[in-house]
Amino acid sequence: MNKNRKRIVIALSVIASSIVTYFAFGLAGVAVASNFTTVGRYGDLSLLEEDFYRVQKCQRDYPSLANREEISFSCGKETIKGYLYENPSPKGVIIYAHGVANLADANGAQMQNYYINHNYTVFAIDMTGSGRSTGKGIKSLYESKYCVANAVKTVKNLSQTKDLPIFLIGHSWGGYGVVTATDEVDGVSAVAAFSGFNTPSEMMYSFTEKYTSKAMVVMKPAMQFGISCTWGQRSYYSAESSIKKHKDIPYVIIHGDNDGTVPFKNISIYDNVVRDNYSNVTTVKLPGMTHGTPWKTLDAVTYTAKCENELKELRKQYKNKLPDDVREEYIASVDKEKASEVNADLLNQIDEIFTSCL
Repeated sequence: MNKNRKRIVIALSVIASSIVTYFAFGLAGVAVASNFTTVGRYGDLSLLEEDFYRVQKCQRDYPSLANREEISFSCGKETIKGYLYENPSPKGVIIYAHGVANLADANGAQMQNYYINHNYTVFAIDMTGSGRSTGKGIKSLYESKYCVANAVKTVKNLSQTKDLPIFLIGHSWGGYGVVTATDEVDGVSAVAAFSGFNTPSEMMYSFTEKYTSKAMVVMKPAMQFGISCTWGQRSYYSAESSIKKHKDIPYVIIHGDNDGTVPFKNISIYDNVVRDNYSNVTTVKLPGMTHGTPWKTLDAVTYTAKCENELKELRKQYKNKLPDDVREEYIASVDKEKASEVNADLLNQIDEIFTSCL
């Protein structure tokens, strides 16, 4: 009997140890994914000096974006900076929310410029831990929801915008944010989301699998435990759930089928809603389009990538010590108009849907 008891105790100890190890690996997997998604101030102003943003137009390149009012508001403990660009005869106000590793003044300015010139006032925001907003980093992928919701509350109280219809446009992290923010506030007339993920948790699984090993698929229950411990149940809330709840709000869901950051299949908002034919959803698939600037033409995206690669080759020639004057000479030779050409048909389609809500 004593020997049997010892065997049982040993067996139970091994099982308990295996369970603890399994869930410890889940926590470690979440930590690895966090390093690629939520840790650090990815969106400092220094980001604008990177090659990707130097070879295409940003806020500093548009006369229409030269004059603005900087407006601060709170999101949790952080101070969020917003930039109000007024149109003299606005038919509505668009709130623009950027993605991770971005900020209000970066390439999203291409859309901001387009809509200012199409009779909208624009309120572009630096989300938590980005641009001029406070925060040591992005704490979680779901917090874009609250940044956007508080931006909506802010424009409702501004004298310049309080009587205007409110429209939301977001990209990636901001795409998730603009869709789910409709749960937190009333008065949103329509939403357009580019390259958004459906849930923060699935996005975390995707990053973990990409940067560790496909074997991490078997760790999904452990990662669910880790995500719940780290960020709570809010990480499982889906953008599709918001769309189901708010059938009175038109949503435009846009995704490139060559997106390597927010995978088109399973992870994207697009793939989760396109199967169900929601009457309030317009879906737009962009063949060949990648993640970074899906509002541009594919030719513009291809040209931007070509310029980035040529700068990389220049760096190799100089053994990664590219002289400033050589870099600036190359950037001056870039056709920024070509690199920043927006997909006018797509942006006009969004404008028509927004206008139909007036």
